Parts: sequence; structure tokens; C-alpha cells
Amino acid sequence: MMTMNNKARTIITTDGEVDDMNSFLRYLLYSDCFDTEGIVLTSSVYHYAGDPAKGIEPYRWTGSEWIKDFIDLYAQVYPNLKIHAEDYPSPEYLKSIYYIGNIDSPGEMTKETKGSKFLEDYLINDTDPRKLYIQTWGGTNTTARALKSIEEKYAHQPNWPAIKERIEKKVIIYIILDQDVTYSEYIEKNWSIEVINDRFNFWYFAYAWKMVESQLATRLQPKWQLSLRDNYGPLLKKYALIGDGNVLEGELEEEQRGIDQYLEKNPDYARFDFISEGDSPSYFYFLNNGLRNSDDPSYGGWGGRFEKVAGARKYINSAMDYNPYNQRYEAQYTLTRWFDDIQDDFKGRAAWCVAKTYDEAAHYPVVSIKKGNDQQVTPGETVQIQAKASDPNQRDLAFKWWHYFEASTYQTAPVPTGAEFESMGLLFGKVSEKLAKPPVDPIKLVRENTETVEVKIPENIQSGQTIHLILEVTNGTLTTYQRVILIAK
Repeated sequence: MMTMNNKARTIITTDGEVDDMNSFLRYLLYSDCFDTEGIVLTSSVYHYAGDPAKGIEPYRWTGSEWIKDFIDLYAQVYPNLKIHAEDYPSPEYLKSIYYIGNIDSPGEMTKETKGSKFLEDYLINDTDPRKLYIQTWGGTNTTARALKSIEEKYAHQPNWPAIKERIEKKVIIYIILDQDVTYSEYIEKNWSIEVINDRFNFWYFAYAWKMVESQLATRLQPKWQLSLRDNYGPLLKKYALIGDGNVLEGELEEEQRGIDQYLEKNPDYARFDFISEGDSPSYFYFLNNGLRNSDDPSYGGWGGRFEKVAGARKYINSAMDYNPYNQRYEAQYTLTRWFDDIQDDFKGRAAWCVAKTYDEAAHYPVVSIKKGNDQQVTPGETVQIQAKASDPNQRDLAFKWWHYFEASTYQTAPVPTGAEFESMGLLFGKVSEKLAKPPVDPIKLVRENTETVEVKIPENIQSGQTIHLILEVTNGTLTTYQRVILIAK
């Protein structure tokens, strides 16, 4: 179940590429799961509005109205969505929190803009104890300008250390790539803010998805994509696909993936193939779907798995999982292993756009774990982990337990780390032979397709080591997860 308690707070910053648009469309369908505090248009090295006074021409700039246009389409399906989840924000509210930030040129952070002022005021006046995730789908420049304004106004005041510490403890910046220099040149040097940096895995849900094994990409193909686009109302109809005739004003011709000429020059793509949602992993990461992805970046979930950078409050997605389809460890599989689940969930929610009664569509199974999701265990004992599940529409439920051995700290053979190869090797799937050795999973599950699973705890597990068990409960359309962490005494 997508839990509404303790929803994550977030502010989206975006530069308006076609994949940003697709990611925003999906985000609207999941907006009941978050407290969306702001939406800010920004620039990047790939997209900017230009500055005539400085002789800077626009580059691949798609304008500032597209967000409002998408919200207008959301408004058409909003009454239906509210039938299925009451926490969907109103279209009027979403428009009220939309601001134009620093958009003139790549890394522009000299000006105070409506977007930077919104961020500045929000951070200064924020009293909510929850973390604040600033999603960065483009450049960090508007966020950097807001932080710079705060520094300029408060750095000489007696309470500056307290202000700075409060912001640093509360804010998490999730960066998709580094799309300008303002993080490295300003934020990283002046602020100790936690950063989740998706440097390369997003590509596999973006323009490099053709590199994903075919078994993992079945729901990125034309037939499936058209079934999503064409059957769920006006909002989904706007979902962009390869060769769909969609033309973005301001975009370069070679980047117009909707036109026939793109198909002619890129024969690897079929008409109505998936294009990209490279920014969606930024909110998959803190989506409260039971996988506890954001509890610890090393746990893994829809947003991938991350490793901590030594000596920094930064995590990068270089953690590796074993991909059985190509029989090697790779970082991208921490994301691509979830593609079927991610897409099926998307289509399940899309059905809410057209189902006019609660019983016409599926909803998330309600699942809990008896004795809690963190349980202490003793070496050598046999434990039973019991779940309790029900379906809101009284649909039949199927259960599947499995051991996420790469996320567990108890391992008979250590999982390779990202330090064992270079990041470009990750991006292009080149790994050394030693990373291709199949893993030996020491944890055996009994009755893994029932509510109650049985597991024998290894005799040699050390105190504090963990075993991560994942439970998937599905009604055939939507799936609820639970992660149970067994901790050795």
C-alpha cells in the first residue's frame, strides 16, 4: 500500500525536456503520496531560455507554460482520482505553487527570481520536522541561488550557525546527473547538505533504455505503451512516445523524437516506443511503497541502491545487484530489476483516471507484519515471519517472499562495490570478469508463497548483521511491499 502517513515533503525543480514532461505526468498520478510544496522551472546545460541583454540565445527551450498545461489535463481527471485516493492535491493548489526560477542560461545564479525567492523563504520559515527532498531534474542553479541569498542575508548574524545547521539537517537534494556547475562550485563547497546523486542509472529509464535486457523492457515496447496512452483519459493521452507526431516548440529538430525523421535516423527505435522518464527515479526513491528505499540509501527499491561517498554527505548509485539475465553484477540492475513493477503500478493508477466508482479499479492490498518490520534473531534458530493482508476490493491475493541478499549485510561472499570499476564502465555495461561470478545465496526460504515464511538463520551470522526479506502482495494489478529486516543479536 502507498502509505499516506508520514508522506515525504518535496519540491520539484525541472528544466522542461520531453522526459521531464513524462516524469511530471507520472508524478501527477502519484501526487497523493507526497506533500508537494513547490514546482520550480529552472535551466540546465541542455535547456535554457536565453538572455537578450547578454546576447544569449535560447537553447532547446520548451517554454514555461507546459507545467500549467499538464495541470489542466490533470484537472480533467482529478474528480475520478479523488474517488480512489482522497489525498490528491487540487489543480488550483498545484498551480499556486508553480514558480519560474533561474532559466536564462546554464548555471545562472546571480539573479534572485520568483523561484529562488520561493525556495529561500520556504527554507527560512520551514518549521516542519520532516526531511525536505529537493528534486533536481535539471540544474541546481535555482536552489543554489536560494541558498546563496540565505547566506548573504544571515551569515553575519549571531544566529547564522543555527540557521545553517537546521537547513543542512533537513534538506536532501536528489540530483539527476549534474546538469550545471552550481552544485560543485557553490553548494558542495559551502553547505553540508545530504545529496543523493543519480549519476548514471537514470539513463536506463531514460534515453539509454535500449541497453536494458529485453526481458526487463517488455513494458517499454509499443504495444504496452499504446495500451497505457490510449485507454485512460486525456492526461495519459499526453504521454509522449517515439514517433507519435508530438512536436515540442523550441526543441532541436534532431531531438524531436515524435517526428518521422527521428525514426528514419534512429532505426533502433520503433514507432510508439517508450521515450524516457529519466527524472522519475528521483521520486521513486522516497515513494512510501513499503520497500523503505529512503530509510537508508543502501537498502534499494524503485529508486535504485546507493553507496556512501567516503568523507561526504553524498550517496551515488554505484551499489550493485546481480542481474540474472546477463549473469553479472551491475549498478543499473538495482533500478532495472523493478521495471515491470514500476510500469504495472503506473497502469494500475492510470485506471483511476477513468474508473468512476471505487469498485471499477484495483487498489493497494493492505499489508502488515506481525512482530514488526525489524526483528531480532539468534544464530541457528528457525524463525517464522507472519504477514497479515487484505484487499480493499476483496480481490484474491498472491504472496511472494524473497531474500534481497545484496542489501543484506550477512553475505557468504561480499557483493562487489562500485569502487571496483569506473563509472563509465557502469554506464556502458562493461564489467570485469570477477564481477560476473554468480552469487551463492545462503538464505533458504520455506513457504515463500504464503502469508507466513520460514527462514533458518545461519549459525555463523555475526551480531548486528542483517538479512533483508521482501514480501510482495499483489491482487494482479497493484502490489504492496513489506521489507522485513532480521537483525542478529
